[in-house]
Amino acid sequence: MQKLPPGLSLLKVLLFITSLLAGASGAASAAQGQYQLGVGVLAGAQPHYPGAAQSAHFVLPVPYFSYRSAQLQIDRQGATGLLAQGDHWALNLSLAGAFAVDNDKNQLRQGMPALDWIAEIGPALDVQLTPNLQLRLPVRAAFATDFQQASGIGWRFEPQLRYQQKMAAGFTWESVLSLAASSKAYHQYLYGVAPEYQQIQRPTYSATAGFSGWRFANGVSLQQGHWWFALYSRYDYLHDATFANSPLYAKTHQLSAGIVVVKILKTGAW
Repeated sequence: MQKLPPGLSLLKVLLFITSLLAGASGAASAAQGQYQLGVGVLAGAQPHYPGAAQSAHFVLPVPYFSYRSAQLQIDRQGATGLLAQGDHWALNLSLAGAFAVDNDKNQLRQGMPALDWIAEIGPALDVQLTPNLQLRLPVRAAFATDFQQASGIGWRFEPQLRYQQKMAAGFTWESVLSLAASSKAYHQYLYGVAPEYQQIQRPTYSATAGFSGWRFANGVSLQQGHWWFALYSRYDYLHDATFANSPLYAKTHQLSAGIVVVKILKTGAW
């Protein structure tokens, strides 16, 4: 499959997702809310995939969309209040994803099919434990795509404890501790080695469903006028993951970090 330029690919998928969420917001709530539209740049470094030997450095254009009303909130994490909600709980929409991997830059995957972009979407049960602490229980279907065609690659379950604190006007701190479990198909897509791709140092490997590791992420964001800034870091601990015997798995501990700068172009009521 011929690949589109990475920046354009990310731009298309984010615009597609946010346009779907924007349409859903109009159907879900008759009350008027505030929206923001913008464009920005994401720069960072992260492993090719969890447990990979190499990391990727990237600079990508990103669209920005947010919407907030009394009934609904849409941002980079998904849609809150879209499906159902009660006094201290809500059934929301959760989004996640991963970048494509160029096998020419990954030593362990030389000669294997490239990994496409991964998009994940599904419901999440959010339980508000305290004003600042939330338990999130998302179950997401995963798809691999080059934006010309897509295929399902299983599912992910990722329980999370999320702590958020507003430190000052426009300044927010968030920490997320999570663990993940994934289906056999998802692990096979990332870590499986079919017989036709085996080598002396890369034996055949068939993945199984199960534990996918721990993750601890931190981020700070600041909005000043028409500018929005965010810094994030992420630590992955993959000891005892079910794919630990895969020849494509190399590292138990991994770090990621990045920065986002967004120019908000339009704000209004909707």
